Amino acid sequence: MRLIITFCLLMGTFSLSAQSISGNLKSESTENALGYGNVDIYQNEKLVASVLTDKNGNFNVALDTGNYQCVINYADHLPITKDIRVESDEVADFEMAVDPTKPVAPKLEEVMVVLESRELESISVKSMSDVSVSRSPRRFRGKKSKAPVYYSEGYSSSSTASDYDGGGSLGSEMDSRSGALTAGEINDYSKWKMWQDISASELKSFADGWKIAPKGRYTLELRSQSGLPLADAVVKLMANRSKLIYTARTDNTGKAELWYTTTGQKVERSGLSMVVKYQGQTETVKNVTPFDEGVNHLMMEVECSEMNNVDIAFVVDATGSMGDELNYLKEEMNDIIFKSKQISSTLNFHFANVFYRDEGREEYLTKNMDFDRVLSKSVQFINEQRAGGGGDYEEAVEVALDSAINNLSWNEEARTRIIFLILDAPPHNTEANRTKLNKLMRKAAEKGIRIVPVGASGINKSTEYLMRSMAIATNGTYTFLTDHSGIGNSHIEPSTDEYEVETFNDILVRIVKSYTYMPDCEQNIPDLDLDYPDSLVSSVPNIDSLDTTTAETNLRDSTDINNPDVNVRPEVKWSYYPNPTNGVINVKADTDIEELFITDLTGKLLQSVKKLEKDQVYRIDLSQYVTGIYLIRYLHEDKWISGKVVLQRY
Repeated sequence: MRLIITFCLLMGTFSLSAQSISGNLKSESTENALGYGNVDIYQNEKLVASVLTDKNGNFNVALDTGNYQCVINYADHLPITKDIRVESDEVADFEMAVDPTKPVAPKLEEVMVVLESRELESISVKSMSDVSVSRSPRRFRGKKSKAPVYYSEGYSSSSTASDYDGGGSLGSEMDSRSGALTAGEINDYSKWKMWQDISASELKSFADGWKIAPKGRYTLELRSQSGLPLADAVVKLMANRSKLIYTARTDNTGKAELWYTTTGQKVERSGLSMVVKYQGQTETVKNVTPFDEGVNHLMMEVECSEMNNVDIAFVVDATGSMGDELNYLKEEMNDIIFKSKQISSTLNFHFANVFYRDEGREEYLTKNMDFDRVLSKSVQFINEQRAGGGGDYEEAVEVALDSAINNLSWNEEARTRIIFLILDAPPHNTEANRTKLNKLMRKAAEKGIRIVPVGASGINKSTEYLMRSMAIATNGTYTFLTDHSGIGNSHIEPSTDEYEVETFNDILVRIVKSYTYMPDCEQNIPDLDLDYPDSLVSSVPNIDSLDTTTAETNLRDSTDINNPDVNVRPEVKWSYYPNPTNGVINVKADTDIEELFITDLTGKLLQSVKKLEKDQVYRIDLSQYVTGIYLIRYLHEDKWISGKVVLQRY
């Protein structure tokens, strides 16, 4: 190992936050750059920053003046630890030696060639032009609906796989196919009224078949005395003060979603309360309000503490029927891992994997990799998997979920815990499995694990219903692959009014962002590069003439329903101020607004204001909500128009 540290004193006056450590990571034996390497910075044994090396092995970490310990990790290599004094912009280059105690594994490039040769015949691509088009995010509206629809939206990553590949190491396999798959999202928390209608009509037979139907929704928003969201608090829904109904944990926005029943039994609305436990304190919310009457709010006087652990597990069907898409999904998962890590240098990400097949004569039932901070280990594990086995339609979904929820080493304290469940077939619908799935959903909610299913080609309506119910029961959302990429077999259309098509990795990274962002103790909100205006919104029909210096409505909100490849903008101008706000915003538009919706960043509806008249100023009070980012949006001529509002106490 060779370590070179060069101190460079730049001329001028620097603030304490202007310093940094930058450098390069490469292999000692081959001198190849090592992409995906973990660079962790500790101060007094506390992790203060964590980044990954880029495709050329380069990294940069902004730090204050002081003494730090730099720890470098990479799959199958010996870790490096070095004490560094930061006084200016320091340069640290590292060469890593292969760990001689680890078994010799084939290079990842060789692994991918072998897997491709085994599975190439099962991969169906309609045309190369279709795939190339899908690499750029493309929007599509489904069935036209004149009624207002609440659906999740947010921001997409502007980065591409080529920006992040590993330069001859882990990332070099990514750039060929990541970003090819297309997908959509249905956030049933956003389309709550619609979900209630659909689940009671079109999908009711599947609810009866699975004996799974979350009903009796109760929502709590928990904040500190300064208005900050309190994450990972344990919330219990109680009946008559003694009977436990449901347990969940607050998410990064301070909200917990609880259910009176997950089996569709009769809902009782009297005698209910919530018991909230956080940092050794216990509070009770009496006479709680069901969601259809409003959100329950609770303030606790606690000291601010920043919780930065983020646990993400991929649970993946690896049976033969997944062969048409699994290789692409592996590339996407690797890309998602890297892009997720770019969200913030202060978040402490851990990744785990569970690949599963089915009961019977299989090579394995589940193959697990427990949580690890060394992200290159997760990428390596994913790349070594292949599709095989199976036989009948149903697979061992419940076994995989049980393994992920109960056997993986989830952090006891975490800002966010997510399972991305990728599958193309349901579990076996037996009485034992129905009971087990019900218990697993409740256990996931109790642990604060949000299940985000991904429906691949092959799923049917019964599976769609089950997956959407699992997402609802655990405060998650439902995603699904689409035919727009031209990859794989046919994908069913979801039961909804409309949806948008994005690249698969953009959707999952967007979900990770919306599930992990939080203000710090000083009320600072991270810059998420949101694709929304934040003050004056001027929408004009001529896209080519737009002034890029002016805040404009998002193209997503004004896609021509009848022609998905043509984007037009409605002629409307509106403004909202002040922004940021400490509670009240003023809204004025040059058109009548039938109904204005206020949602959190994931799209969850919080309140609405009806009948806003043209050229009138309306005051909307957001002071009851936690510090964070909110969306205000309305429907105008069949097109959604949105903006973002930052709620921040001073």
